[in-house]
Amino acid sequence: MAVVSMSPREACEAASGSGALIVDMRPEHEVSYRVFDVPGVICIPRAEIAERAGDLPRGRLLIVADSVGLHSRAAAEVLSAAGLGPVASLAGGMVDWERDGLPVRKDPDFELRGQCGCKLRSRKG
Repeated sequence: MAVVSMSPREACEAASGSGALIVDMRPEHEVSYRVFDVPGVICIPRAEIAERAGDLPRGRLLIVADSVGLHSRAAAEVLSAAGLGPVASLAGGMVDWERDGLPVRKDPDFELRGQCGCKLRSRKG
């Protein structure tokens, strides 16, 4: 089954009304700060997608999401090859989702702070 690309608005509508599941494959430090605020979100880190494919429901639309849409299509293809589907990739990831004003829940204690990428840390850690 072919992997399709979904806009953030299409994905939000599918997750909110049609029972689609968003598979959030962002790293823990990103998920701790900001999450998709719709029903049916499961977090599976990118490195675990293939080994945890069997944990996902069959016959339910799976929308794979990352930060900016860079790796979600490849992960969606892994899930499709594992016999899951239908499977979609979220175009633009969390960045476009939030930019489009779609529901996001944030925990300010986990907002990353620092002077450069090598020194980023959250208030909690």
